[in-house]
Amino acid sequence: MKFLSFAETHIDSFLHMQLIDLARTLSKEPLMDVEFSYHSYLDKETPTIHVSHFWNLYPKDVQFHGLKSDIYLRSYGNYHFTDLERLQSAASKLSKRMNGKFLIHVLLFAEDHRIEKLCLKQRPGTVHSFDIRKQIYQTHYHRQFKKHVERKKWLDAFFCFMVLLANQRFAHLPDFLKPFYLQMKKPLFLLEQADKTEQLIPIVEQIEEIVKKHGFQDMDSSYLSYDKSSASISETFDELTRNNEAETNQSIELNEKKEESEETKERLPGWHEETSSPRESFLQYDIDRGTSTDLHGEAARKAETGDQVFGTVQTGSQKSRRNEYSIEQHLSNLDQPQPSGEDSCFPYGEINRSVEEKWVKPRSSTELEHELYDEIKSHVQPFVNQLKQSFLKTIEHKNNAPRGDLHFGRLSKKLTRVITEKNPRIFYKKQEKSRELDAVFTLLVDCSASMFDKMEETKKAIILFHETLKHLRIPHGITGFWEDAASATENRQPNYFHEVISFRHSLLPQTGPQILQLEPEEDNRDGYAIRRMAEELMKRPEKQKFLIVFSDGEPAAFNYEDHGVLDTYEAVSNAKKQGIETLGMFISGGEITEKDRELMKSIYGHHQMVVPNASELVDYLIPVLRRLLYKLT
Repeated sequence: MKFLSFAETHIDSFLHMQLIDLARTLSKEPLMDVEFSYHSYLDKETPTIHVSHFWNLYPKDVQFHGLKSDIYLRSYGNYHFTDLERLQSAASKLSKRMNGKFLIHVLLFAEDHRIEKLCLKQRPGTVHSFDIRKQIYQTHYHRQFKKHVERKKWLDAFFCFMVLLANQRFAHLPDFLKPFYLQMKKPLFLLEQADKTEQLIPIVEQIEEIVKKHGFQDMDSSYLSYDKSSASISETFDELTRNNEAETNQSIELNEKKEESEETKERLPGWHEETSSPRESFLQYDIDRGTSTDLHGEAARKAETGDQVFGTVQTGSQKSRRNEYSIEQHLSNLDQPQPSGEDSCFPYGEINRSVEEKWVKPRSSTELEHELYDEIKSHVQPFVNQLKQSFLKTIEHKNNAPRGDLHFGRLSKKLTRVITEKNPRIFYKKQEKSRELDAVFTLLVDCSASMFDKMEETKKAIILFHETLKHLRIPHGITGFWEDAASATENRQPNYFHEVISFRHSLLPQTGPQILQLEPEEDNRDGYAIRRMAEELMKRPEKQKFLIVFSDGEPAAFNYEDHGVLDTYEAVSNAKKQGIETLGMFISGGEITEKDRELMKSIYGHHQMVVPNASELVDYLIPVLRRLLYKLT
C-alpha cells in the first residue's frame, strides 16, 4: 500500500551533493547535512536542513532553483538570523491554543518572509531563485485559496491570501472574510516591519485575539513546519520535574496503612485524572501525579535503588536522530569521549563510522588459473609491447632532445646572436641526469554483485595494466573490495579488501594469476575503499602516486544510498589534495546515458573514462595508460 507519492521519489545524487555543498558554504557548518522531507525547516542541533518534496513536481530547472531557495532560507536565513529557540518555544505554546495551527503558520511564514528579505539584501545572487519561488507560490497558493473558499475553510483560505499578498499577488476575498481582513491589516503591517524573531511573537498573540472574536475553525491544511524535537524534549523534562501546582483536588494522608500503599505500589494506570491526552514520550510516569499530601517543608525524599541509574540516563542524554531508543547505543555514547572535530572522530567519514574492515589474502593459484592467465596474457601481450616501446621512445626522445639554442630556458652567455640574427636562440636547458621512474599505482576493483557480467573483461584490462607496469618495473597493487550485505547492520558493516597483488610482490615474475581470484560479491562502499587505498599509497616513498578505480556505477551499501555519491566525491577530492592522481573507469552495461556521464563527472571531475561495454575496456584503457605513462617521463 502506498500512502505518500513522494516516499519513493528517487533523489538525484548529484543534485543532493550540490545542495549539501551550498548549505555548508552558507552556514559555515562543515557537518551540515541535507535531507528531503514533506516541509522545509532547519534542525540546528543535528545539524540538518530539510528541503521540501513540494519542488519534485516541477520541471528540473524550477525544481533546482526551488530547492536552492529552501537552502538559502535555512542555511543562511534561519541559521544566522533566526532565534530558533524562541521560535520553537513560541510555536510549541501556540500549538496548545485554539486555532493553534493557523497561528503557527502565521508565525513561521512571517519569519520566512523576514529572512527572505535579508537574503535578497545581503546575498544578491539569490534573487533568481527567489523570483522563481515567488512565481510558483503565486500560482500554487492562488489555486489553494480558491479551493479553500469553495470548501468554506476560512482560515486556510486567509493564510493563502496572506502568502499571495506577501508575494505581490492580490486575490478577491469573499464578503464573509472582509471584516476579518480589515481587523488584520494592522497586525499584518507590523509583521512586515518586524526586524527580529522576538518581535513577531507578540504580534501573533494579537492576531489570536482577533481570530477568537470571529470564532473560526482552525486550519486543516499544512504548508509549513518547524523542528519539534527540541520542544518535545523540553516538555518531557517538565513532565518529569513538575514544579507547578497540583491539577487535581484529590489528597491522601501519608500515614495511610502500609498495606494499602503496598497494594498501589505496583499499579501503573494507563490513564489519570490529570492526563488530558495520551503521551508517547520515553519513561512515562502516570502514578498519582500531582496528588496533594500532608508532607510539610522541603525535606528530600528517601533515596531508592533506581535513582543512580536514572541519573546516568539523564546526564548522558544526547540529541536523538529520530531513531528508536537503544540501550546499547546509549552505553556506547557514555564510554566514548565527545568528538572535537570530524577528522579526529571519523577519519574515514561519519557515514562510514560503523565499518568493520577485513582483509583477504590471495590463495595459491590453481593450474587452471595459470593456464587461463597465460591465455589472456598472450592476448594482451601485443598491446603491452606497444605501450612499452612507445614509453621507451618517449624517454629516449626527451634524453636526446637538444639542450641548447632554444627559444626559452636559461639565458646563455653568448649574446652576440641578439645583434647578428633576426630570431636568435639564446637559451639553454641544464642537462638532467637519467633517473629511474619514481611512481606507484593502485588498482581498486569494485567486486559488487552488479559486476557479474563485467568481471571477466575487467580482469583482462587489469592484466594489461599489470603486465605493462611489471615490464616497466613500476610497483603497483591490485585490490578488490566489497561489503557483506547479508551481515551488515546499523552498528556493523563488514567491508572486505582482497589484495590479489601487493606492492611487495608486484614485480616478481610469478605474480599475475592471482588476479583471476577476483569475483563479484555483494555491495560496494566506494568512499571508504578509496580513503583506505589512498592511506596505503601515502605510506609509499614514491613521488608520483596513481589510484585507478574500476566500477560499474553508483555506490550502494547499507545506509549508503543517499550519501554514497557525496562520500565518494569527498574521498576522491581528499586523495587529490594529498597529491594522488585518481582516475575513475566506469564500465557500463550497454548504451551510455547522460545520467551515467554526469554521475562519474560529479565524482571524479574530468579524471574519468566511461566505457560503453566491458568488451571494449581494453581498447579504451590503452590510450589512458599511454597518457599516464607519458606523465612519468
